[in-house]
Amino acid sequence: MKKMKKQPFLWGSATAAYQCEGAWNLEGKGLGEWDVFSHESPLNINGATGDVSCDFYHHYEEDIRMMKEGGQNSYRFSLSWCRILPEGRGRVNEQGIAFYNRVIDCCLKHGLEPNVTLFHYDLPQALAQQGGWANRDILDTFEEYAKVCFEAFGDRVKLWVTINEPKYYAYCSNMVGNYPPNHHVDFNRYFKTVYHEAVASAKAVKIYHDLQLGGEIGIVHDSSNVEVAPQTKEPERIKAIADLFYNRVILDGAILGELPGGLIPWLQENDIDSSYIRFEDTLTLAQGKIDFLGLNVYNRFYITDYTEGETEVFHNNKGAGSTAKEGIRIKNWYETTIDPTTKRNLWGREIYPRCMLNTLMEIKERYGEIPVYITENGHGCYETPDENGMVQDDERIEMMQGYIDFMFKAMEAGCDVRGYYAWSTMDLYSWVNGYEKRYGLVRVDFDNNCRRIPKKSYFWYQKLIQEHQK
Repeated sequence: MKKMKKQPFLWGSATAAYQCEGAWNLEGKGLGEWDVFSHESPLNINGATGDVSCDFYHHYEEDIRMMKEGGQNSYRFSLSWCRILPEGRGRVNEQGIAFYNRVIDCCLKHGLEPNVTLFHYDLPQALAQQGGWANRDILDTFEEYAKVCFEAFGDRVKLWVTINEPKYYAYCSNMVGNYPPNHHVDFNRYFKTVYHEAVASAKAVKIYHDLQLGGEIGIVHDSSNVEVAPQTKEPERIKAIADLFYNRVILDGAILGELPGGLIPWLQENDIDSSYIRFEDTLTLAQGKIDFLGLNVYNRFYITDYTEGETEVFHNNKGAGSTAKEGIRIKNWYETTIDPTTKRNLWGREIYPRCMLNTLMEIKERYGEIPVYITENGHGCYETPDENGMVQDDERIEMMQGYIDFMFKAMEAGCDVRGYYAWSTMDLYSWVNGYEKRYGLVRVDFDNNCRRIPKKSYFWYQKLIQEHQK
């Protein structure tokens, strides 16, 4: 990990390509696995697609200008792999390159630091058909894609992220089964995907460093700090298991440049395939240590001893139409439990602002002085605008302020936090949740040419930034 230069604190907001761009089949873009899933799969339970979404592809200048007017000095966004390489590798789509050049140049024109992610869930369909992240070929393919992006945009983009939430992507794709390729409780494929993501990320980091483009590169992990309920009989054992399952492969690989020592014996002990782990990857990980860590902070994993029953994943993509609470029971390992003192949102996820402090302190204590960006933090809810289209989202403001207050406490305790990004810049497609679950600081009227209307939270965030930039 190289020494990063100090810079002004970055206050921004974030989006992801498939969730906001629209233009799903315009100007040479290839087919992505989410295009196919949203159009064809019966598991797309809300019936929504990202075909148009909030049409960032045609509204990017307005959105970036609104960020600037809201006091933000950075914009975190992802590139669509299949907009740049329509078949996943090989032929480059120059129209896709031109689009992202326009977005990057617009950011710089308005004084926003671009923070660019290479992969945010949206695998090209051509690669998905070859096994996606479970196919070792993805390592070289991702390396090729990364190099194309670094050479096209690296003269202006100085903050890069390899992969957004590799653990959560693997979890939803192979354990929950609500994201394509929709495997359910498949531990073999889950660990293979996480491992390949870790190695692919390291390969991209090394290439970026070799190109000497003068910026920094990291990975984004969803915080996943593990906390054990007080009634737990074997707290140390189950915390170690859960930490290995949720965190260690990604964090140890990216920050320390090595796999956790107990990984292979533990996989073998539990009859989970480990044949894909190669000795030659040891050097790749060692040469691909990140410069910073991005953390998407929403919740903790609150666990206790396994009681009884088969392995089961609990997830809610129906919002108020379901009473399911987010969690998991893994036979003979552990299970998540409910803390009666904390709130949950309408999608069954715990709202626990203190996890911001706990996550940051845990990272500092385990991995030392690594620079950190809070790359996502936000609140999804149903919203009803007034007659002018304005949304009074006090619930979002209260929740986000609580997380930010704990971020400042972590900074006071010595955590090297360099920036905070609200999720999300504007209302957008929320994956399987569709469009009723809204996260934006700006309302999008999807029925009226995607008209943008700032919410109360937009002005709250603008004022918060002003107060902390003095």
